[in-house]
Amino acid sequence: MDSERTAGSTRLVDTVTGRGAAPALLTFAILLHAAPAAAATPGDAFDLGGILSESDIVYLAAFAFIVGAAMLAATFIVRQRTALAAESDALRNELHQARIEADARTALLVAGDERILVFAGADKPEVIGQIHTTRKVPSDPERFLVFADWMPADCVAVLEQAIGELLEHAKPFRVAIDIDAECVIEASGRTSGGLAMVRFNVLEGLRKELNDLSTSHSRALSTVETLQQLFDKAPLAIWLRDRNSRLNWVNAAYATAVDAPSVDVALERQLEFLSAQDRLRIARNLAEGQTFEAKLSTVVEADRRNFNVVETVGPLGSAGLAIDVSETEQVRMELHQTIASQSDTLDQLATAVARFDEKTQLAYYNTAFQRLFDLTNAYLETGPDHIALLDHLRTRGILPIEKLARSEMREQDLAAYRAAEPTEAMWHLADGRTLRVIATPQPRGGATWVFEDITEKLELESQVKATVRLQRETIDYLSEAVAVFGSDGRMRLSNPAFAEMWGIDPEKLLASPRIHALADLATAKVERTIGVNGNREPGMPEGWQLFCEQVTAFDEHGRETLRGEMSLSDGRTFNYAIVPLPNGLTMLTYANISEARAAELVLRERNDALEQANRIKTDFVQHVNYELRSPLTNIIGFSALLRSPETGPLTERQSEYLDYISSSTSTLLTIVNDILDLATVDAGIMELDLSEVDIERTVEQAVDGVRDRFEAADISLEIDLADAGTRFFADGHRLTQILFNLLSNAANFAPAGSAVAVRAWRHQGMLSFEVSDRGPGIATNQVEKIFERFEANPSGGRQSGAGLGLSIVKSFVELHQGQVEVRSAPGKGTSFTCHFPLGTFPPDEEAGRQGKFRDAAE
Repeated sequence: MDSERTAGSTRLVDTVTGRGAAPALLTFAILLHAAPAAAATPGDAFDLGGILSESDIVYLAAFAFIVGAAMLAATFIVRQRTALAAESDALRNELHQARIEADARTALLVAGDERILVFAGADKPEVIGQIHTTRKVPSDPERFLVFADWMPADCVAVLEQAIGELLEHAKPFRVAIDIDAECVIEASGRTSGGLAMVRFNVLEGLRKELNDLSTSHSRALSTVETLQQLFDKAPLAIWLRDRNSRLNWVNAAYATAVDAPSVDVALERQLEFLSAQDRLRIARNLAEGQTFEAKLSTVVEADRRNFNVVETVGPLGSAGLAIDVSETEQVRMELHQTIASQSDTLDQLATAVARFDEKTQLAYYNTAFQRLFDLTNAYLETGPDHIALLDHLRTRGILPIEKLARSEMREQDLAAYRAAEPTEAMWHLADGRTLRVIATPQPRGGATWVFEDITEKLELESQVKATVRLQRETIDYLSEAVAVFGSDGRMRLSNPAFAEMWGIDPEKLLASPRIHALADLATAKVERTIGVNGNREPGMPEGWQLFCEQVTAFDEHGRETLRGEMSLSDGRTFNYAIVPLPNGLTMLTYANISEARAAELVLRERNDALEQANRIKTDFVQHVNYELRSPLTNIIGFSALLRSPETGPLTERQSEYLDYISSSTSTLLTIVNDILDLATVDAGIMELDLSEVDIERTVEQAVDGVRDRFEAADISLEIDLADAGTRFFADGHRLTQILFNLLSNAANFAPAGSAVAVRAWRHQGMLSFEVSDRGPGIATNQVEKIFERFEANPSGGRQSGAGLGLSIVKSFVELHQGQVEVRSAPGKGTSFTCHFPLGTFPPDEEAGRQGKFRDAAE
């Protein structure tokens, strides 16, 4: 019984706890069924309390409560399960509908010609859709995501930056990607909830056109900005005007030209670059629809300059620019002057110059060329070619007739034009003249021919050779002993008297022995050496030691002719002379003065001194004339040839250097000529070439020489020759130099806008020329110094010269037996008056040698 109760309790517990399979109601029924069986026991009445104890009753009550609660929970669970099943079915239906809708929308997206990238996290984006209209976009999603493979590099950088900002900051974007000129892809990005999407589609129709217009607009703005930056840095003034002719943009150069501190200030104040008259002229041209282009002048930085101004009308107004051509005009003017000067220089050369072009036709010739071959202007103006000119000269008998065939002659005559380097030849004319002909081929074709008449030179060389032979024979027959030694001390020349005097074997002298060895070869020894005055000078070496020291001395400039006497061991007395010669040579001469030493010594010294002084003056004039002025003239002439177009183009730096060469050599030649003239005057060998001088023409020639300087300095000339007459006797060339130097001095000191007066008049047997200016004048204490040589006072002048001009004026006037008068005061200008005596022609010989002539009144 207890076991059954226990088993029943266990089943109830299992039922309550859910481990039993039978319901709680069945268990309770079994318990009720067991109760009557227990009550049927004999002697016991039916008493439930006898079966169950109070604890069991409590337990059963609790159990009944639990069973009731479980039944209620089971009922709730069954109902809840039914509701969840219904909700699950509803959700399945909604999911099915959502999938249908998503498939439909995906189909719509795929059906459109676009591709979408969906970013849901840090993984690779999902690629949706396809672009079918172009093959330039990869269809494979993996390749599509590698933008660098199918996009330009600059577009890849922009797109990746835009996608990065979209993912990090949800910043939308729209980018146009130019694949090429025909394909443009638009990429637009935006966010939707937690997703980020980038859409790619091909721009077509109006959208492509709008993108093209936007791109063109952006490029146009960039181009305008670039050009504006360029114009701001350009060194020429540029401006833009609106339809009302008001300035609405200028560059920095414009603001600088109008003295504005900035571009904004120039626009705010409407500062104009050109004058009102020029602007009206430009406005008239623009109103007629024409582009204005002309050369105008305006003041920039306190200096009037020339500009090439171009202004044209546009849809929104007009635009203009101004190019500064002042330096170009100056260079052009100097070029014309240089060409004219070079032509004048070549015309003054004694060397004939002719230039033939690439067709071998005569393009240029100087006066010396025409004079050399006695050619007429009419013939030369026809421009004959080289062959025709040579045939003409052969026909006239100037050139000898060649014995070659005509084809061979033509080949020989034109060989110089095909040569790579200058060629040189000797022409022997029929009249006996000899020409040195140099042909220089030009880079652009043609050649320049230089004809130098060397007939006189050859004659001089022949005379020199004859003179040398004569001198050699003369030296050999001299009674004086003569020997010449080189700077190395070796003997170069000696006469028989030298070997006889010293008792040396003549055969030994043929080996050019050194002077140190002659003392051992000589049988006659030097006993005593004395000076010119017959006394022994302190520190003076003896005999051969003296000769050796003088011959081998290193001091080229300090060597002087040394004379003296010496006594030989055989009792003879000789007068020796150690004469330094050019190129380090030294001549030793010995004269036997045993019988007439005193008288002969005095006469020889005086004669040597006079000859040396005369030789020094003559050598100086000849040296300057030949060694310095001639090369300078050649430099000026050939630098002029370098500037001609036929010699080929020059770089800007070469042209600049050539300008420096031309200017410097011209200045140096003027200084050399002035120094030579002054040296000639000082040497007393200046001779005036007196003739009838046309006063008006002489003044005009002097004025022509300085006209350019007067025009450049804005100085006018006032010439008054009414009282001067027409002619008088003087050296016309020197008179022109006098007036030219006075006018040059006036041009240097006269202020701009003033006038220089040139006046001439006759009075009391004199003809006076006066040149006056309105310059700063000369201080009273400086008047006497202005005629000193190399006295250049640049105070108040435009440039400083060598200071020889006024010295030459005074020297030449005094050679004419005239005088120079100066009147000046500070701030009141200066007046130079040259008074010339009116004389007859020709002067007597002695007076002419000294530049003197007789007065007409005598």
